[in-house]
Amino acid sequence: MADGRGLVAAAVLILAGATACAGSSTGPGASASTEASSAPASASPSSSEPVGQKYTATSFAVPLTVIVEPLLKSPPIADTTNLLTWYAAADDNERIRFLIPVEVYPPGSSTPQPPPADYLAYLLGQASYSAFFSDVSTITVDGHAATLMTATTTRSLSGSLGCPVIGVNNPEDGGYGECFGLQPNVILRIAVIDMGSGTTLLAWARTSLEAPDLEFNAMFERMLANLQFN
Repeated sequence: MADGRGLVAAAVLILAGATACAGSSTGPGASASTEASSAPASASPSSSEPVGQKYTATSFAVPLTVIVEPLLKSPPIADTTNLLTWYAAADDNERIRFLIPVEVYPPGSSTPQPPPADYLAYLLGQASYSAFFSDVSTITVDGHAATLMTATTTRSLSGSLGCPVIGVNNPEDGGYGECFGLQPNVILRIAVIDMGSGTTLLAWARTSLEAPDLEFNAMFERMLANLQFN
């Protein structure tokens, strides 16, 4: 899919993909040699109380409650074991996703693998495959350490963020099903949240590469700042 939802047949963080903004960078067209793992600055998203309605996930494996602002359609279009998805009220191409990856397709591979133990290093390592990361900071999401960044890519990295279901894909058929990965036509503002016990929670806002929506990204960061794990 075009957000980072990675279909091999279809050609951001961009951010799977899943997946989905600017800081110290040379731009989204940076080459694969771009450094993505420079030491992140310490920061916290704004904790100002947003205007919206609280939504408590009904099926998501990580119980959580978020405040859904009017910029999003509510309820979410997906609330499943490992995936939450909201579409923007004004543009279905802008989306918020929460993903617990249960397998990933590393760049250049058509074989799914279990999520890496160090997911953050795995994600930043995609700089070697034309991904580009900027505006990187360390934050806290309801007491859990997280890294927030903007992700783009100059080539399709289908399935690189991960899949919400094991075995949903059949690469021999040229498809990545419901997996997400970085894509060249979108920007992902993405948070990698360490939930402990080997579980990584990804959350990202997807907007267009041609017309980045800073207001939408700000709303996403307010969502993170006010998120509560139940």
